Amino acid sequence: MADSILRLTLMGGMARAFLAETTELCETARAIHGLSRTASAALGRLLTGASILGATLKGEGESLTARINGGGPLGTLLAVARPDASVKGCVDRPEVELPLKGGKLDVGGAVGADGELAIIKDFGVKEPYVGRSKLVSGEIAEDFAAYFATSEQTPSLVSLGVLVGERVLAAGGMIIQPLPGIDEVSLKSIEYGARLYEGISSTIAEYGAEGAVFQLLAHLEPTVLERVEPRYRCDCDRDRMERALIALGEAELIDLIRRREGAELTCHFCRRSETFNEDELSALLFRAKGGGA
Repeated sequence: MADSILRLTLMGGMARAFLAETTELCETARAIHGLSRTASAALGRLLTGASILGATLKGEGESLTARINGGGPLGTLLAVARPDASVKGCVDRPEVELPLKGGKLDVGGAVGADGELAIIKDFGVKEPYVGRSKLVSGEIAEDFAAYFATSEQTPSLVSLGVLVGERVLAAGGMIIQPLPGIDEVSLKSIEYGARLYEGISSTIAEYGAEGAVFQLLAHLEPTVLERVEPRYRCDCDRDRMERALIALGEAELIDLIRRREGAELTCHFCRRSETFNEDELSALLFRAKGGGA
């Protein structure tokens, strides 16, 4: 089945939830970046979380960036999401692989926990909103939960998982957030199911997103309000790369032209490359000097 993000209300409006299946999205990222199993799990979790949050944005030109650097061997992980739940991402060292830890991929060891999770929300007006929280474990789901609690004052239950073999076999995530006015009985009902949510990727593998709603949330009286289709999508094009070259400045462009080697730019998110010859670089230099649009 196609990937999906389901927006739900629980217990007649006592809480809200998002349940996502992102298997195809994460497999696309793995194939583009040549990710190791551990890197697939780490970046896949971040992409899933960012895609869910991206789907909560309203305006067409808005975006959300999630960035983690925990000091581990993977380096910085980055994901950029849009309101249509599309997302793109990258990791500094996609080849990093660590020995299993307790029979599971050591995502926390690869990411590290000596750093922060930053969420940047760009609403297209004035300065972007930037929220930060210290990493808890580098396992990413726990770090998102800490972010919600400290930066948005919204206690949240977060589960993110990626099941990886030779390819991504299943991936998904869930976020549950109590709403103002929730009673103690309803809150305890959410906490009661917490352990069920830990193996989210296995549940997605067996039941898909729709089936997972009833496997995981039946006791919370779920109602599906909306369904969107997340996907891995990069919006780079040659025009963006031209603007990036212009942004280097006149001196750098002149140096590139003098070398007579042209220039090649590769997008970090989709690995697409564009080449620029001397004449094209000269035209960009002309624009950099204010000689054209």
